[in-house]
Amino acid sequence: MKKTLVALAALSAVSAFAQTTVTLSGNMDVAGASITGTQYGQKGTSFTTTTGTASTSVINLIAVEDIGGGTKVTAKYGLDPRSLTNDSLAVTNNAYQTTAYNAQTNTATGLARDEAFIGIEGGFGSLKLGAPNSIGLDAHSASSPLGTGIGGGYGIATGYMYQSVVTTRYSRAARYDSPVTNGLKVSAQYAPGNDEAAVTGTGVANYTARSLPNNRTVTELGLNYSNGPLNVQYVNIATAAQTNPTGWYAVTSNSTGQTTSYGYVATKMNVLAANYNLGSTTLYYGYNNGNSNASTTSLIQNVGSRVAAKQNFGPIDVMLQYTSLKSTTTAAVSTTAKVTGLRADYNLSKTAIAYMGYENWDTGTAAAATDTTSGNRKVTSVGLRKSF
Repeated sequence: MKKTLVALAALSAVSAFAQTTVTLSGNMDVAGASITGTQYGQKGTSFTTTTGTASTSVINLIAVEDIGGGTKVTAKYGLDPRSLTNDSLAVTNNAYQTTAYNAQTNTATGLARDEAFIGIEGGFGSLKLGAPNSIGLDAHSASSPLGTGIGGGYGIATGYMYQSVVTTRYSRAARYDSPVTNGLKVSAQYAPGNDEAAVTGTGVANYTARSLPNNRTVTELGLNYSNGPLNVQYVNIATAAQTNPTGWYAVTSNSTGQTTSYGYVATKMNVLAANYNLGSTTLYYGYNNGNSNASTTSLIQNVGSRVAAKQNFGPIDVMLQYTSLKSTTTAAVSTTAKVTGLRADYNLSKTAIAYMGYENWDTGTAAAATDTTSGNRKVTSVGLRKSF
């Protein structure tokens, strides 16, 4: 149950006070996870807030003020508490559970930022400025009953599976969603980027310390249709080329600590997602076709699909999902990665869930020494999730 604090904010020195509702809500999810498979450095068992969980842990602070005429101003700041658990090594061999490891704390970052924006909504629709969730993330959710959790194939590894198709959010962006008319909603999102040159010099410290805005312009255009049991979502994601070869996305480091600058070519991605409710059964489908960067001059063609189903048995929900992504280089070399996911939720209450999950990620490539993204990885987990 959400706990609400009501504060009074002055409209002007002579006017009456308007009511602002401040809401604290969130979600905490911890799983006991076990990893097996052939991927390098990915075997072990631990309790974690990342790998093996059913959802993302988050703490949300939301302020809403009704300014009249059916118009509201909203401010939201989301915090990710997972950084406080220091579980970047959470699922690993238990030999790492030493006194030194257990004593580590995340004092540098504290709580990481999640979705954060200020917005206004009314009869014209809604406008959000800051770091709202992307339209592409909405499309992923429409085709995935497992969401971004175990078996969903989303946050499985940075730059792999669905994270090579869509971006969760852009730190400096504007998003507009139209009013719903006859079940149809139009959405647009724009991240302008920045061509300011990066700090130059040598050494890894210089590489990691830069803090410039994102350099590539991104535009997302979406259509959503919801009518009765049918929900369909489409989004086109266009990322512009990098014109400044020394900007945010253009610097990398090599083994000697030197920096190398280069630009990126433009990319486009189309994502289609749908689900249909049949009462106690819901069916899901997803498809994507587009490209991603392979280098400064070439692209990787990505074609993917997803089929999934969710079945309700009273207090128990069972979800099965299969996601595949075929990537083809300019040299016509193709690799197909696959994620098979299964999860059963036991709804203890409206806000508390106990679950069991399974995920099999086959990268489509043979396992290689020191490579954590080749071979296969299998995750089995049991966890608890509590929203408030």
